[in-house]
Amino acid sequence: MPTNTLESGQDRRLLLESLQAFDRGSGEAPLVTKWTHWAEDGPSLGDRPLIGKSEDQAITFVLSTDDVDRHGDVVSADGWVLDSYRENPVLLWAHDYRKPAIGRAVKVWVEPHRLLAKMEFAPTPFAQEVASLYRSGFQWGVSVGFKPLRYEERRDEKTGAFLGLRFLEQELLEVSAVPVPANRSALRRRAQLDQSGLAAIWPVLASQVDELAKLAEEIADTVAELENAAKGDEQPDQMANLIAALHSSRN
Repeated sequence: MPTNTLESGQDRRLLLESLQAFDRGSGEAPLVTKWTHWAEDGPSLGDRPLIGKSEDQAITFVLSTDDVDRHGDVVSADGWVLDSYRENPVLLWAHDYRKPAIGRAVKVWVEPHRLLAKMEFAPTPFAQEVASLYRSGFQWGVSVGFKPLRYEERRDEKTGAFLGLRFLEQELLEVSAVPVPANRSALRRRAQLDQSGLAAIWPVLASQVDELAKLAEEIADTVAELENAAKGDEQPDQMANLIAALHSSRN
């Protein structure tokens, strides 16, 4: 079972003991997951059939950053080992290794200070339900599950008090959809546009742009005629044309 790092004091001690045993060569590296709850029983997937056609579009997530997380830990963004994950790029529900994957990463990459992935969801009812929560803004978070390869303790410079762990190198094993991630920035990328929605309203936007461009041209012509008018008695007629053009733009 994964070691969850939202921990009671006892859980935290067990994690540290496992890491120390790994350092001594007397044990394997523990699996660390970065979210804020471990539930024995997640949502039941049951025996529901596959959906004939998924309406999924890939969603981009920030999986992890090198900020201090809610557990007091730091996961170095430049320490990710991704080879194994790229061979098996699973998206799970809440780090539940007993249930089938709900999606996969079609792309995973590192940027300065953060790890990102583009996820597509499986054509199953539960996976599509989770996807709809992300698309509609009811859920944002994700969490990484990884195997630590190198780490160090974080301690207060003045008092020496233990603050948490700094993971320097780690092998990514899986990514999970979770309601509340340990890393505050491990969320769906907010700058991502809903391309399907944009495609639907694009014809309206395009028609308005054309109308505004035409109106701007008409106003420019009218202003030019006013400036070139030699006689004052011609200006009222030109001004009336300008007002009429402005009125027509509001209809």
